[in-house]
Amino acid sequence: MKKDSWFWDRMRQVHVDFHMPEFPREAIRSFDAKSFVDRFVRAKVNVIGVFTKCHFGNAFYDNTVGHKHGGLKEDFFGEVLAEARKHDIKVIAYYSLGTDARAVRDNPDWYQVDEHGNVRGAEGTVWELPCLNSPYREELVLPQIKEITEKYDMDGYLLDIPYLHNHYCFCPYCKKKFAEEYGREMKPELLETDRELVVRFGIDTAARCMEEIAATVKRIRPHVLMNCNGAWRMGEPDRVNATSDYGLWESQPSATGSFHNHSIRARYARTLEVPVQIMTVRFTEGWGLMSCKTAEQLKYEFATIMANGGIINIGDQVLPDGTLQDGVYEVIGEAFAFVEEREKYCIRAESVREVALIANNTNNWYHDKDDAATFGAAKMLLEGHHQFDMYYNDDFPDLSGYRVVVLPETVELSEASAARLEAFVADGGLLLSAGEATFCRRRQNFLLSGLFGVNYLERSPYGVGYLTEHDGLWRGVARIPQLIEAPFIKTVPSTAETLSFVQWPLTVPAVSRAFRHPIPPGGNVSDCPGISVNRYGKGTALYIAAPVFGSYWHSNHFWVRRIVDNLLRSHYRKYAEVEAPTHIETNLMRKDGKTYLHVINFQSNHAGEKSTAFYNPIENITPVHDIRVVIRDNELRKAVMRPDNVDLPVEATEDGIAFTIPRVHIHAIIELSMA
Repeated sequence: MKKDSWFWDRMRQVHVDFHMPEFPREAIRSFDAKSFVDRFVRAKVNVIGVFTKCHFGNAFYDNTVGHKHGGLKEDFFGEVLAEARKHDIKVIAYYSLGTDARAVRDNPDWYQVDEHGNVRGAEGTVWELPCLNSPYREELVLPQIKEITEKYDMDGYLLDIPYLHNHYCFCPYCKKKFAEEYGREMKPELLETDRELVVRFGIDTAARCMEEIAATVKRIRPHVLMNCNGAWRMGEPDRVNATSDYGLWESQPSATGSFHNHSIRARYARTLEVPVQIMTVRFTEGWGLMSCKTAEQLKYEFATIMANGGIINIGDQVLPDGTLQDGVYEVIGEAFAFVEEREKYCIRAESVREVALIANNTNNWYHDKDDAATFGAAKMLLEGHHQFDMYYNDDFPDLSGYRVVVLPETVELSEASAARLEAFVADGGLLLSAGEATFCRRRQNFLLSGLFGVNYLERSPYGVGYLTEHDGLWRGVARIPQLIEAPFIKTVPSTAETLSFVQWPLTVPAVSRAFRHPIPPGGNVSDCPGISVNRYGKGTALYIAAPVFGSYWHSNHFWVRRIVDNLLRSHYRKYAEVEAPTHIETNLMRKDGKTYLHVINFQSNHAGEKSTAFYNPIENITPVHDIRVVIRDNELRKAVMRPDNVDLPVEATEDGIAFTIPRVHIHAIIELSMA
């Protein structure tokens, strides 16, 4: 699907969670469709996600298949759909696929089974997991999906949890299908001897299930958009993506610990040919906690999503009695009014190409955290005000227009991709790589060793190391050897120039070799390059012999970011230079012949005890004043601050224009044009 879907144009979306057990005596007794939808109308919502079946296995529509929630007399889904239609609100039908407590309670043989022979049950939570290879699909899921689709003309589907837990299951149905397909018995020992095969079978299970569901829906209503939770997320399998017309990447700062995640996710999503929801929540700490963020925080979160090319979606929770909370929609309404003023400058905009971050990510996002090296690199680039897009491993496009490529240490590239990067640098591009990026175990060398100008030697015996000082690269950091809290790789230069050497720690701490801190001070300075530069054709390759990006994500050591930023700045001049602190985020987009500089201001409260109060709320954002901007583009002449419609005084420079942004509260948009 190209940019011909209505989904691109609907920026104010709410997902209304309604996982509801039957034991509350007041369950769904106060539901009224008109007042329910009226909350969305007043809050300027234009897409809602509405439940048809929840994790507990309760249906929320007039059904003949499955179990309707015992407290529900009305047709919850149908009545909300009909009322939403009156107000031009699109409706996405939510269906709980991978969790269904009633289904497995009534049919215990449908349970997923782990490698120890235990069923994957809730143990006091909502997570009762049916196997997608069991008759659960044929006897409940497909008949229900068919019934819902025939009965209601909704706009789209969200199928939640399309995967087996950790991509594997050892129930009798999985064992049967695996033996029939692969001609061998599926035993838990295969997780040790051929884990890739077992996991591939699990991923194929999800893909086939989604393919069957999508085909069922499209036969009945071809216009209905399909999606499964996680589709088009960075690292998601292609076969699963192919079943989804739009993407969804959950992104709650309270769950991930970083407000950067909206921006990072959107910078990947904007490179795709499908619209992708970046889904935050109203809750301060996790789905269903009945708290509410401030409007100030939601404005900031929404700005980072829409300014970077994502589609805003926020999760809410229906109360047990079937009503929504007025106070929540007052807050969401204020935040969506802020979005409405700005969305026309963001919808369908495309990014300005300058830096391509080519990186890896997990394909098991339900249970694994996002890749630390990828997100650490993105965090560095955001804080350094670099203009960048993100691509997944080999899935990067023609690099025309990009001036810089960054490869974090965990990236996985083919020989063909390595050859493309060699050509990029030879033609004048700049490449920055770290750690074991492009290391090939078969070769025992980097795929790009000739480009780096260094050859792999071996790993070091130390878990940490130091970089020796370099005048230019140490700008803004203390003139001392700087710690990288991660293991270095030993390399031997061939054609590269060494800018900083690796200094080993004095020793590996042991009983007889203890220091005041577990990390010893620096010891011997090695002959191994820590940071090197290599001229290659018309371009340049930079290499750092440590996993600096993952280290930065885990440690937040500011000096690591400053050294990397100085290294990049010493080898290219940015299209847009913004003189602002690191908590200011910048991004450049183009639309209808105009360039838009987005400037977003972030400030949060201090945390208390970090092991428990890990979430820093945003209560008030103090405006930042007098941000100086230089744009290196001789075709530009005019700068207008949107949505305030204020013309900014512009000075001509040797290679473009310069101006000062007088004030940024949360999100300022500078429209740049020829006249």
